[in-house]
Amino acid sequence: MSEEVNYKLYGEFGDRYDQHTPAHHYQHDHEFVLSRARAHGKHCRLLDLGCGTGIFLEKALAEGFNPFGLDCAPQMIGLAQQRVGECRALLGEMQAFDFKEPFDCIVSLSWSINYCEDREQLQDLLQRCYRALSPGGELILQVAHAPNAETTEPDFFVDKEFGPAGAQDIVLSYRFWAEDQVTMMAEYHFECVSTNESFRETHRLQSANALSIATLLVAAGFERVELLDDCRGWELNSSISPFILARKPME
Repeated sequence: MSEEVNYKLYGEFGDRYDQHTPAHHYQHDHEFVLSRARAHGKHCRLLDLGCGTGIFLEKALAEGFNPFGLDCAPQMIGLAQQRVGECRALLGEMQAFDFKEPFDCIVSLSWSINYCEDREQLQDLLQRCYRALSPGGELILQVAHAPNAETTEPDFFVDKEFGPAGAQDIVLSYRFWAEDQVTMMAEYHFECVSTNESFRETHRLQSANALSIATLLVAAGFERVELLDDCRGWELNSSISPFILARKPME
């Protein structure tokens, strides 16, 4: 089972995710991915691995695409199903996905693939993605990149969002640092002031090295592998959250 589902951020408190991380936090990343998907046609068949609460799926559906999402956290997939329907948001582990019809585009955002247990599991996932894509199809990954992260625990970033009691009722503090060149740590503190709910936990992000992931993609058969610093499309330089783009060759 994926380690992701055991974390409270995605599990027990998964239905609060949209409260502390509103949709606008990802709008530029989402628009970048949608712009890539548009190149595959107005009815692009798209798969979102680690789709969470379905915010990106909802945008893809509004574009006229044919999107599907997969996530192993029941609380989050329940919200996704409210957005796009039970037939499009599916409960399951991305490490074991298997669809009969191929996809034009497969995406995995917000470091979802870094919850694979080890390099071997990630390699198997990337091979599954290769097999699931149509010839010429595109894989779009947003990954953690430890080499650009601080090597000691930094100060927390703090987001205060609208909650049940109004403005600044939800507080999420978070920080990221590198344990080594392929492992990143992510610490989260969640608090809802009005309900007196809170938790703190640290996530271990495996295979957190974009260069290493690119090597696995080439080994899986992908071509035209690109590493981008962020959604603006610049080459990888200083980001801890780069994009990786890769194509399945045309037959």
